[in-house]
Amino acid sequence: MPQYEAIKEFFISHALQWIGALIILIVGVLASKMSRRWLQPVLNRSRVRDDLLLKSFFLRLVSVSIIIAAIIVALEQVNVPVASLIAGLGITGIILGFALRDTLSNFAAGLLLLIYRPFRAGELIEVEGAHGTVEELTIVNMQITAVDGVRVIMPNSKVWGSKIVNYSLSKQRRLELTLKVRDIDLERAVDTVNGTLANDKRILKNPAPVVKVTSINGDSATLIIWAWTDPQDFQSVSADEYLNLLIHLTEAEIQIL
Repeated sequence: MPQYEAIKEFFISHALQWIGALIILIVGVLASKMSRRWLQPVLNRSRVRDDLLLKSFFLRLVSVSIIIAAIIVALEQVNVPVASLIAGLGITGIILGFALRDTLSNFAAGLLLLIYRPFRAGELIEVEGAHGTVEELTIVNMQITAVDGVRVIMPNSKVWGSKIVNYSLSKQRRLELTLKVRDIDLERAVDTVNGTLANDKRILKNPAPVVKVTSINGDSATLIIWAWTDPQDFQSVSADEYLNLLIHLTEAEIQIL
């Protein structure tokens, strides 16, 4: 029983400290959530209001920092020597550093991506074979929605160390198509293709489409077609322009080989 009484006395004597630590943690969590609400309108009036990635990253960083600060204060409330604990980690700290090196690398890469900003939210990019729209940049990874609708999550260090192709930064994209027709239909085929492209509002007038004959083999001729579109129209034009040309060439009684 003396042991039971000692334990009971210990909990009673330290109850206020534990309750205070719990209150600090609760306040920290609430402050973390409230900070996002307070900072959101401030950021919306700042220079970064149009940069969704930077705003999201900053809000997450502030939120996590508040929670970490609350944990440190709560530990000190229950007389845990945080400073001495950190200083005394020694070899354990080195081991943790090696264990977390990938996380730290991703965090550093995320900061570099935000500083140099090779892409922004909503832009169409290609990186490491993934082709899609940027959705979010977190502390450790970048998330995009691929053109087939699949969500792709990639570590920041992988993104930073790879070639990034940003299609949205281009003013126009060039579509290249190839057709083979009979040589006797060549002139009419070129006129029909030019007319079809001219009537498609998604095809830019400047630079104008180009239709060239690349080879003539026997009774057939090969045409190469260059047409420029806005980046947001490229996928739709690529998907249906062959069909569009086929319909008009068939109406003109021109056979595609």
